Amino acid sequence: MNELMVSAGEAARRLGVAPATIQRWVDSGVLHAERTPGGHRRIYVTELRRLIAANRPASLSGPVADWFDVLMTGDPAKVKAALIASRQETGNWAETADEVACAIAEIGRRWEAGVCRIFEEHAATEALRRAAAACGAEMRYADGAPSAVLLTIEHERHTLGLTLAELVLGDAGWRPIWIGEGPPSSELASLVADLKPRLLLVSASSESLRTAVALYQAALMEVAAKADVQLALAGGGAWKEAPGASRVVTFKDLRERLAS
Repeated sequence: MNELMVSAGEAARRLGVAPATIQRWVDSGVLHAERTPGGHRRIYVTELRRLIAANRPASLSGPVADWFDVLMTGDPAKVKAALIASRQETGNWAETADEVACAIAEIGRRWEAGVCRIFEEHAATEALRRAAAACGAEMRYADGAPSAVLLTIEHERHTLGLTLAELVLGDAGWRPIWIGEGPPSSELASLVADLKPRLLLVSASSESLRTAVALYQAALMEVAAKADVQLALAGGGAWKEAPGASRVVTFKDLRERLAS
């Protein structure tokens, strides 16, 4: 059976290094790679996992460790209880969400290293999604509260961050309008006209193609400018800095953006 391989660029993304570093490691023998008929390097996923495992700390500590243990139970009820307890301790959903996001990232890194099985990662993220959605469903919003539409770019299915963002919005007195996976860019004008939000919060993951992110951002900015709607761009996607669009990387960034 053939082993799974990835491009040098994808290997660089997974390891958190520059593509030139991958080239240097291959040339020096640190990473084993094959070449395609076209001369492109392909790296074995098992090689990436070996390097990740060799450079991960043996154990976690602090809030991230606590969240890691709770999430790995895969129990939505336990995760919801932990979310509520953390919100009471931190005093806001933004700090809680940032802690949880770090733990989810750690689970992903451990999967990359081969020390966390994929069904465990899926169970952890699904438990968090259900627990956060349950917390969001219990929120109440004042009449006349400003509204924000939460969506990803088209064909992007990573919506967990938006589920946590819903809690941060509620904390700040905003009413979230959940869309999830974004519609085609041709429907954005109708979406804004029908829902009349004050803010569009749009997410794209690092797995989204740069061209797809750029095209969707262009459409978003055109619609937002015409409708005088605020635009916030979230997630690890290749968003471009541009006037009229705020970049939010952490949930603390989002909280500060909502307060401005």
